[in-house]
Amino acid sequence: MSSQADDRTGAVNDNLVEAMNSGVLAIDADGRITAWNPRAQQLLGYTREEVLGRDVHGLLHRDGRGCVPLERDCRLRRALRTRVPGHGDGENLVHRDGRLLVCSWSSAPIYAGGPSPAETEVAVGVVLVFQDAAERFVIEDELRDRMAGMRRAISRLELVAEITTVLSSTLNEDEVLRRLVRLVVPALGDWAEVDLLISDGRVERVAATHRESTPEEDAALEGPLPPLPRTPRGSLARVLRGGMTVVTGGDASESHPDEPLDAAQRALFRVMGADSAISAPLAARGEVYGALTLGFSRPGHGYGTDDRLVIEDIARRVGLVVANARLFAAQRNTAEAMQRSLLPPLFQPGDLQFQARYLPATEASRLGGDWYDAFELSDGATGLAIGDVVGHDLQAAARMAQVRNMLRALAWDLTAPPSTVLERLDGAMDAVSEAELATAVFARVERAGESSWRLRWCNAGHLPPLLVTRDGGTQFLEEHGMLLGDPELAGARPDGVRALPPLSTLLLYTDGLVETRDSDLTDRLTGLRRHSAQLARFPLSDLCDRLIERMRPSREDDIALLALRIPG
Repeated sequence: MSSQADDRTGAVNDNLVEAMNSGVLAIDADGRITAWNPRAQQLLGYTREEVLGRDVHGLLHRDGRGCVPLERDCRLRRALRTRVPGHGDGENLVHRDGRLLVCSWSSAPIYAGGPSPAETEVAVGVVLVFQDAAERFVIEDELRDRMAGMRRAISRLELVAEITTVLSSTLNEDEVLRRLVRLVVPALGDWAEVDLLISDGRVERVAATHRESTPEEDAALEGPLPPLPRTPRGSLARVLRGGMTVVTGGDASESHPDEPLDAAQRALFRVMGADSAISAPLAARGEVYGALTLGFSRPGHGYGTDDRLVIEDIARRVGLVVANARLFAAQRNTAEAMQRSLLPPLFQPGDLQFQARYLPATEASRLGGDWYDAFELSDGATGLAIGDVVGHDLQAAARMAQVRNMLRALAWDLTAPPSTVLERLDGAMDAVSEAELATAVFARVERAGESSWRLRWCNAGHLPPLLVTRDGGTQFLEEHGMLLGDPELAGARPDGVRALPPLSTLLLYTDGLVETRDSDLTDRLTGLRRHSAQLARFPLSDLCDRLIERMRPSREDDIALLALRIPG
C-alpha cells in the first residue's frame, strides 16, 4: 500500500510540474539537466531530448555580454554547494536561437532522504524554477520612469508655488528678481539672469547668479546693457522685442557680434560657461517687461518641452509681478507728488528755526491727510499747525488742503487765542468742507520779551507736542480737547501757555511716527522722549532725520514732523 501511495504522489507531482506556468528544470550533483517541463521548452526553445544530460551552466547560463560566466560564479548551481535555497532577478539564460532571456528564478537543493535532510547529508541535485522577467522589467522601468516624472512634476509644482509666494511677498522689483534667480538655481539650471526693459529701449541686468558663485560675483554681473536694437537678431533681443521663448546653445555659431546687446549676452554666457540656455519673456497685459534666462554649464543637459512649459509659466508670473510693481510705483509717485504739492513751503522767520519732514506711506493706497504748516500771523506772531484728516486716499489729501487753507485764513483774520481759531474752524468744516473728522494742533509762538519766547496752543484730539530743552529735559504738552468735524462732540478745547527756553526744540508730529500695529502707544511715546532728549543738541535738520531713523516707523501711514528751535 505504501509503495502504491508513493507512486500516486509522484504522479501527481509530475503532473503539477508539467502544468506549471513557470519553467522547471532539475540538475544532478554534477550540474547535468535531469528534468525539463513544457514551459521551459516554450521559454528557451529546447526540447527535453535536447537538454537532458547536458551541463546547465554551459548550455544555458550567460552574462550580460552573452558569454558563459566563470563556473564558480554560477548562481544557478550555488544551492549544490551551500545547501541553501536561492533566488534572483535579472539572470540571463540563452534561448536556442541565441537570444538572451532575462529571468527571475528560485532554486532549492534535492536530497536523497527527502525534504528534511540531516545536517551532513549532501545535496544530490537542484530544482530550478524560472520565469521570463523581461516584460516585468519593462513595466517596472516604465513605472520607475513615471514615478520619477511625477516626482519631478511635484518638485516643480512646489518650486512654482514657492516662487509665487516670494513674488507676492513684496512689490520691490529688484528684491523680488534677486530672490527669484536664487530659487530657480539649481532647480532649473546651473545659472540664471533677469534682464529688464527700462525705458527708451534701455536694458538692464537686474539679477544674475550661478550655482557656484558668491553674492559679490553676482552683484558684479548686474548693471546696464546695450540698448535694444530695432531689428533683433540675437536671442535676448528677439525675446524682448518679439515676446517669444528662445532656446539657444552656448557655442559662438549662434552669436551676432555686430549687435552690442547680443555681444553682451554672449559675454555673460562665457562667464557662466553656458552649454545651453533658454530665455522666456516677462510679459503681462500685452507688454514685454524683460526676460528670464536660465542655462546649464554642464554638457549633456538641456531644455525639453516640459522644461519650457514650466519656465514660461514662471516667466508669466514674474511678468505680472513686474507689471504690478511698476503700476504701484507710478501710483505712488503720483500720489506723493500730489501730497507734497499740497504742503506749503516752510516759513522761515529771522530768529526762529524751522525744519519739516514728510514721508508718504509705503503703500500708494495709503496716501493720507497729514499736514504741517508754519506761517506769519497778522499781529507779527508765528502760527504753527499740524493735523491729520481722517482717510487714506486722494480725497483725504484734497480735504486736508481744504482744512489747512481754512485754518490759515482764520488764524490770519482772528487775533484770538488758538482755541477760538479752532472753534471757528470746526464750524467752517461743518458748513463748507467735505472733511468729516480731523485732529489738529494750532499754536502761536510769541515774543515774551526782548529775548524770550512763549507758546500758546490748543490741541483738538491730536498727539501732544513735545518740548525738549537743550539739556535733554522733555515734556509733553498734554492739554487737549475734542477733535474737529463732529458737531455732536461737545466740550471745551483749553488753551495752553508755556515759556520756551532758549535753544529748546518743539516737536509736532502725526501718528505715523509713533503708532505701529505691534507696539503700545505709551511705549512708543516714551521712546520718542528718550530719543529726542539724546538728540537735543544736534542741529535741527540732523535731529529730524535721526529721530525718524531711530523711531523706526512702520511706514504703514504717512509721517509729518514739524520742528521749531528757539534762538539762544
